[in-house]
Amino acid sequence: MSLRSIILGCFFICLSSLNAQEIKCHIQMNTEKIEGTNKDIYNELSNDLTEFINSRKWTDATFTEDERIECTFIFTLESAAGENYSGKLQIQASRPVYNSGYSTTLFNFMDNNLQFTYTQYQRFEFDENVYESNLLSTIAYYVNIILGLNFDSFSRYGGTKYFEKAELICALAQTSDDIGWKAFDSDRNRYALVSNYMDDRLKKLRDINYEYHRFGLDEMVNSTEKGRTNIYNNLPYLRDMNRAVPYSVALQNFVESKLNELLDMFQPATAKEKKDVYDILQSILPTESSKFKELLN
Repeated sequence: MSLRSIILGCFFICLSSLNAQEIKCHIQMNTEKIEGTNKDIYNELSNDLTEFINSRKWTDATFTEDERIECTFIFTLESAAGENYSGKLQIQASRPVYNSGYSTTLFNFMDNNLQFTYTQYQRFEFDENVYESNLLSTIAYYVNIILGLNFDSFSRYGGTKYFEKAELICALAQTSDDIGWKAFDSDRNRYALVSNYMDDRLKKLRDINYEYHRFGLDEMVNSTEKGRTNIYNNLPYLRDMNRAVPYSVALQNFVESKLNELLDMFQPATAKEKKDVYDILQSILPTESSKFKELLN
């Protein structure tokens, strides 16, 4: 191979890295509850979804390979009738903490209203301004939720345009009979989730997402005490929002996603800080109190 070929090869590799797509998604298929069907179709569906998510350009931003957002979509399929499938979808996403090898959970959500049609060898074509496929709209909706949370965590309200895109997808889906999109059908469905992120009464939650990551976790690399104090000072706002909008799915999801992290973080804190954190968590997640009683020990 000539020196020129080597140089050109390195150039195109570097160029590709500088223009990497935003999402690095892993698809998992759990089909244990479905019997007597061609399992190859699920491998094909997994590959098609991986290609759809990871190869699509979702933003105007430039991401390097190392900056791609890690996420996992876990499909638990419970029924299959012809081309119609139903089950649950768990969506997980993480964010790296600045200058460390640690990644923090950004989003961990269970969607119990998964229904879609899929035909082997079908082409995945998606237009965010048209509602045609419940499957692709659901995937695109959650990709934009993840992007919104990720951009919010690096820049105050930086994710607004992606929450607006998720809101548009949800609005377009209102014309269909597909479940999971309708207002007031559930306080934990897709409509409720994106409505929470766009609700002025919960705007402080997006502030906290930014403060928690940029001045909390990212700061801990330099000073654990300072980073933890910044997080501690923001936690009372969570209780205030819970009083204003009880059982907010976005608020509860934030606390649930950060629960184990908070417990580890405040183990070495003062007794007063531990008690304050316990009281706040108890007010938002009363049914989970057994998990954070260790703060009182």
